[in-house]
Amino acid sequence: MQYPSHGANSEALYKRFGIDMPEKVWDLSENVNFHGYPNSFHQLWPSLLEKISQYPDETAEPLRSLIAKEHHIPVENIVVGNGASELLMCLARLYERKKVLVIHPAFSEYERTLEQSHVETITIVVEDIITYQLPVEKIKAQMEKATAVYLCSPNNPTGVVISKDILEELMIHGVDTNCDVVIDEAFMDWTDENESVVSLTSQFPNLIVLRSMTKMYALAGIRLGYLIGQKAHEIKRYLPHWNVNQLAVELGIICLKEHEFKEMSKQSITPIREDLKRFLIAHDGIVTNSQVNFLSFQLPKEWDAKSFYFDLIRKGIVLRHTENFKGMDGSWLRIAIKDQQTMEMFKKGFRQYAKDNHLFSSSWGD
Repeated sequence: MQYPSHGANSEALYKRFGIDMPEKVWDLSENVNFHGYPNSFHQLWPSLLEKISQYPDETAEPLRSLIAKEHHIPVENIVVGNGASELLMCLARLYERKKVLVIHPAFSEYERTLEQSHVETITIVVEDIITYQLPVEKIKAQMEKATAVYLCSPNNPTGVVISKDILEELMIHGVDTNCDVVIDEAFMDWTDENESVVSLTSQFPNLIVLRSMTKMYALAGIRLGYLIGQKAHEIKRYLPHWNVNQLAVELGIICLKEHEFKEMSKQSITPIREDLKRFLIAHDGIVTNSQVNFLSFQLPKEWDAKSFYFDLIRKGIVLRHTENFKGMDGSWLRIAIKDQQTMEMFKKGFRQYAKDNHLFSSSWGD
C-alpha cells in the first residue's frame, strides 16, 4: 500500500486508500496554526489585490531586510524562498554529487531533494524517539566523510528541540572537517527560541538555517520561507528570477509585525498539547517530549497502529502515519495540536476504538 509522503490534502488521502470520505473531516496530519492567518489579512486584502499586477523585487525586498532586522543579522546572509521546500532544492544543488549525512527520523523532503541532485546520503537514526537525543560522537565520525549534515530542530516528526550547545559542538567539528551544518528550524517560532542557532550564523561560516513562515501564520497555500547563512550568495544562484511572488512578500511583511498573534498562538497550544500528552500517557501511550504544535505517540503495546490509523480515518479523523520516517516505521503516529474541541474528537475516537476492539482498561478510569 502506497502511503502519502506528506500530511494534509485529506481528500487525496481518502481517494488513494479507496475509503469513502465522511462529510466532516478533522485533519490532524498537517501542522498549520489552527487559528488560521492573522485578522489583519482581512483588513489589508483589498490593498494587496493592487499588488498582483506588479513584479516583485528579485530579492524579495523589503521583506528580506525586515527579516534581517528581526534576527539581527546581515541582510546579505538571507535568501527568501517560495517555501522552505524550494530552498531545500537549492541546497541539494549546492551539494550535487557529494555526500550528505541526514539524521533521522526527519522531514522526508531532505532525502527526496538530495536524491534528485544525485547526492549520496549517509543515514544515522536516533534511537531514543521520545527525547531525540543525538548520538553526537557517531555523527561527528560520519561528518568527516560528508560535505554537510542535515538536522531538524524542533524535530519533525517528534517535536523535540535539540540543545543549542550540542548543535554548536557539531558546528565546531564541522569547521574542522569542512562539513556544513544545515539546521531546519521550520517550527522554532512555536518555542521561546532560546535554542535557535540563528544568532550563530555570523560566527560559523558552515552554518545554514532554514525557517518557514507557513506554519505559524497559516500561509501553506502562499508558500514562504527563508534561509540564513554566510553561504546565502552561493545558494541564491540556484533560484529563478522573481521566485517569491508579490503577495507572499506583502503578507510576510505583515506577519513580521504580528507579535501579539504569534504569542497568543504559542500560549494557546501549550495547555492543549499538555492535556493531550496526559491523556495518552494515562491510557498507556508513549509520547515524545514535544515543545511545538504537534507530537508523536505510540499506542498501548497490544494495539495495532495501522488498524487504529485506518479506523480513525473512517471516522473522519486523519493522523499522520510514520511509514516513511526512518526509525519510526509506522509504529508511531503524529498528531497536530488543534483546538480543544478537535482534540476531544480524537479522544472520543481513541476510546471508541478501544471499546470496539475490547482493549479498554479499567485502570484508565473513563
